[in-house]
Amino acid sequence: MSKDNSTIEGRMKNQRQIRERQKQYNILTSLGWKSAGMLLLVLIIAIVVYAVFFR
Repeated sequence: MSKDNSTIEGRMKNQRQIRERQKQYNILTSLGWKSAGMLLLVLIIAIVVYAVFFR
């Protein structure tokens, strides 16, 4: 009986760890896309400012 409980607990713990890793991955990728978009926006604005004021 205790062996069954420990395997069930082990499976539950393993599934929790997998879900936590997926959450962390989702957070990292979403931040990565946001920061990449912001970087692209800043570069476009810098090019426009350069073209308008320094030419």
